[in-house]
Parts: sequence; structure tokens; C-alpha cells
Amino acid sequence: MRFTIFILILSFLTTQANAAARPASLPTIPTAGIQGSVGAGFTNFTIVNPKSNFALNRGTYVAAEIERGFDVMNLYFTMTLSQMNAQGVANYSFTNLSANTTYSASNVDFNASLLDLSLGFKLKLIDGYWFRPYVEGGGTGSYYQINYTSKLDTLALQGPDYKKNDTIMGSGYYGEGGIEVQFTPLFGAKFAARFSDQQSKELSTQANEKLHYRAETYYFSALIGL
Repeated sequence: MRFTIFILILSFLTTQANAAARPASLPTIPTAGIQGSVGAGFTNFTIVNPKSNFALNRGTYVAAEIERGFDVMNLYFTMTLSQMNAQGVANYSFTNLSANTTYSASNVDFNASLLDLSLGFKLKLIDGYWFRPYVEGGGTGSYYQINYTSKLDTLALQGPDYKKNDTIMGSGYYGEGGIEVQFTPLFGAKFAARFSDQQSKELSTQANEKLHYRAETYYFSALIGL
């Protein structure tokens, strides 16, 4: 809902800017060149699966992005490397195949690190001005690491072969809307909201369930002309 409201506000601002657009007094970052950005923000998670056994709190978000303009229709290719860190709680269930022993515990705390590589396309609704609204979308590949931090003593009582962490791969897609504001020819700022839908491979510590979640990310970036 918040992401939808953000997009509606962005559309309204874009309409107003189009009606009053004038050439910028500042030289712009070259539209056909390479531009970089680094930023940070926060992420809210919605767990789709396993919904009753896995929860993530609000997490931190850091990202680095480069974009390359096609100089056609205000279209850009983007590549983003981002990391989200969050804490959560899960009902632990892991079966050791060699011994056929199931280790289980309820409400186990964990730290999660989610590393994403995103490839997408950005359309700047206004280009060549100091104020540039945009929309963006594409696909992502992800690497997840989950480290369990509580009730390890309970698991140890059940045997020596339990897992303290889980690492998996995943993939998904994302959509983003934002506004770029330019302060100097080679420096500016970006305010953005990103929605992503991600699904992983099976988590062995979650009874081989797949992790499926949706994330709303709000972040601020510094733009740098390269």
C-alpha cells in the first residue's frame, strides 16, 4: 500500500513537472554516460512462505548501482548490488540424512544477511533537467545466509549434527520508483522506493521449505557522474 501511494505521488509530481519543465541552469550528468550511486535505507518484509514458522523484522539496506544510458527514449540499463541485514525468529526443523535424526526447536532467533544482484531498465520520465522522476524494473539473483543465535543448547541436547546456519540461493523480480535531484554537474541525490518479490531454494533448517518473501525498501542515494 505504501509503495502504491509513493508511485501515485510520483506520477502527480511528474505531471506537474512536465507542465512547467524548463532547461536546467546546471549542466546535467551526461545522459549517454555512466552514472554511479551509493545509498542506504530500510526494508520491511512480508513472509509468504513458511508464513507461520518464519518472521523477519525491519532490516537495513545498503546498495551500490551503476547505470548506462542508451540515449534513446530516456532509457537506461542498471546493475545494482545490495545487501539487506535483519533479525528474525523461526521454528527450527532440520533432519540429518545420514543419522535420520530430526532436530527441532521453537522460536529460535537468527540473523539474516541477504545479498542481491539486480539487472534492470530505468525510464526517466523527464531527462536533461535538475529534477528527474523515474520508474525501473528488472530481475534479481540472491544469496542468503541465516545464522541461528539462540536455543543452540536445546539443539545440542538432541545430538551433535545440528546446523547453526543455512546458506541458499534465490531469484525474483523488482519494481522501483524514485526522483533524482541534481546539485552540481557531477553530483546529485536520489530518493526511491523499491518493491521486490523473492523466492529461494529449500531451507534445510526449515524442513526443506522454500523461503518466499516480499520486501518494501525505502532508501536515499548519492549520485556520482563517472
